Amino acid sequence: MALALVPVSLVAATQICVAPQGSDANAGTAESPLATPRAARDKVRRLISRGLAGPVEIVFAAGTYTLESPLELRPEDSGTEKYAVTWKAAPGAKVVWCGGLAIPGKWSRGQGGVWQVDLRGIGPEGWNFRQLFVDEKRAIRARFPNADAPNPFLYATGGDTDHVLMAPDLVKEAWGRAPDAQINIVPQWKFFNQWNTVTRVEPGTGRIDIADSERHAKILPGNWFWIEGVREELDRPGEWFFDRPSRCLYYMGAPGEDPNPRNIVAPVLHRLVSARGDVNAGTYVRNVHFDGIEFRHTDFTLGHIEARVHTDTAILFENTLDCSVRNCRFENIGGYALWLHLDSRGNRFDRNTVRYSGGGGVLLTGARLSYMDDTKVYTPGEAAAKVAPILNEITRNTVEHCGKIRYYGGGVHLDSRPFSMSMAPGNRIAHNYFNDLSRNGIFAFRNQGGNVIEYNHIHNAMQTTIDGACIHFAAMNHLNAPNFILHNWLYDVWGYEQKPDGKPVRKLGNGIFLDWDTSNTTVRDNWIYNSVGGAIKPIWENQNLVIRDNRESDTRIVPPFADDLGPEGQATEGIDLASNRLTGSVIHTTDSGRFTATGTWSSKTIAGMWGLFRFRFLVGTSAVPSAAIYTLPVPEDGTYRISLLYKPGADCASNVPVTIDHADGKAQLTWNMRQGSPHGFAVPVGTYRFRAGTRHTVTLSTANTDGEVIADGVAFVKVGN
Repeated sequence: MALALVPVSLVAATQICVAPQGSDANAGTAESPLATPRAARDKVRRLISRGLAGPVEIVFAAGTYTLESPLELRPEDSGTEKYAVTWKAAPGAKVVWCGGLAIPGKWSRGQGGVWQVDLRGIGPEGWNFRQLFVDEKRAIRARFPNADAPNPFLYATGGDTDHVLMAPDLVKEAWGRAPDAQINIVPQWKFFNQWNTVTRVEPGTGRIDIADSERHAKILPGNWFWIEGVREELDRPGEWFFDRPSRCLYYMGAPGEDPNPRNIVAPVLHRLVSARGDVNAGTYVRNVHFDGIEFRHTDFTLGHIEARVHTDTAILFENTLDCSVRNCRFENIGGYALWLHLDSRGNRFDRNTVRYSGGGGVLLTGARLSYMDDTKVYTPGEAAAKVAPILNEITRNTVEHCGKIRYYGGGVHLDSRPFSMSMAPGNRIAHNYFNDLSRNGIFAFRNQGGNVIEYNHIHNAMQTTIDGACIHFAAMNHLNAPNFILHNWLYDVWGYEQKPDGKPVRKLGNGIFLDWDTSNTTVRDNWIYNSVGGAIKPIWENQNLVIRDNRESDTRIVPPFADDLGPEGQATEGIDLASNRLTGSVIHTTDSGRFTATGTWSSKTIAGMWGLFRFRFLVGTSAVPSAAIYTLPVPEDGTYRISLLYKPGADCASNVPVTIDHADGKAQLTWNMRQGSPHGFAVPVGTYRFRAGTRHTVTLSTANTDGEVIADGVAFVKVGN
């Protein structure tokens, strides 16, 4: 007799129950629940090791779960395509995962309205927090000037990367004595901030020395900042200070306020969930979901290697496939809600709410976080250098009041794909509501292509810096896959630059900013008003732009598709992410499998524009006849445009022999490397036919050249059959 097949959708889920009053020695049933996510993880891992016969749900009863360490998920914690693993709140339950500790109600009153509590024996050894939440509001760490002052900033009169100069009569010796005082400063280009620990002050000269981490730019006259973490600056109601050596926490209440009955939480963790596969081993966390959980009370860290990319996050997905975060809430967190890193594909961030975050909503990154070069490597290794998050969907979310700590944040920040992935598909960002953001609403930086940005409602962006937009793309090459920016409502883009007289000036706040050679991009049917830098602004060497049917105004305008916007909207252009790509790739000299060299080549580094980045490449000369050979992995038959990557210069050769081995023979060119893109982007040299499965090469020679031959990269992109 044949056995009846049970549909996957009807297979009952195995439930593991967790409750605040449970015990990790329990069975994990509804009658005998576990107490912690870690114990539930271990139980799920044992189930998975025996083979899943159905989906697994880890169900949390109502209450607060204080995590002593992040929940660590690895490939062995994965679900399958048929049977997912879901971490979820019980129906109707308010479930909070907390990264902090409640301060015990043992405050004693001191002088001047300052209360204090002894935290010895509470919290981990070496505990040092830089946030404090009072009744779910972020309190102010003792600072100067006060946050409610008519002008809440100090202003540099000069400085350098290692120090700030300011008016000497304002400098206080106490700042130099404080063991953990920081300045929060917007330096040089005024489009980011950095947190610098004070190491020494000179009241007589107005000099403040800063530690060697987060020195991302020079300090120039007019750069604005404040200083915090100084006991002597505890002088306004709502301020606090933690004395780390004595573990004494001080809080200044309002007149008549008693902090004892209040809900006061100090963060311990800066991350709550870490789901990580191994990029080198090619392993992934798969089919794991979080549903209906609140994530709260995380701290932020110092010492980030790139000001544009700060990596504090409540949830990390690294090398994850088909995972999701849905119907969750993130509030009072130190960084982003979700960080997608490395080869993370097919993930979803859907119907979540993010409020009062230190950074923003979602961060997506590759391994290298430098401005344009590869000097700042976050995740080392050849495998990591080749991947970045694509084919993910960020939809129907609300992100508000964010960027409270790191200004270079936003609703969604896509950053630094490898050049070889610039033609690959991107990500879909749709039906989101983003409001009150420190900087951009949506930002896509360096080699980002193939993205679909549609039906988003974004306003009150660019609150703390200049030179950005509600939607800001800076692809930095001409080879990005097609981007689509469609049907978005964008307005009130402020672009604030603070001034010493206390009157901020609006500057460079755009509706849509197509920055740094962003190309192959369609901008259509967007409604934009009150953008001081321009409604739609292309810049540098943009190519293949389609900008049409947009509506611009200085005053309020409401699009006819307003009901289709944001989390409740349903409309879509129906663009398929997977096919939204170019056919081709970029071969770089660091690609050992596709680049070979003969003769003598040396490494050279030169500075890019304004010192923002550094080019590193190989150089050969006629002194030793040499060749740089790029092998093209042609994916399908067709006609391809070949481009060279190099930065032109007076020292470059004007007569570089270039040989292109194509389907119809060999092309012999003489190329002038003294001319080309001033930014070192792809320079077309010809169009040729190639066959898949056949070895085709592009070779640069130094024979008889009159200057330096640059071997950096070769790009090929299909332009016809």
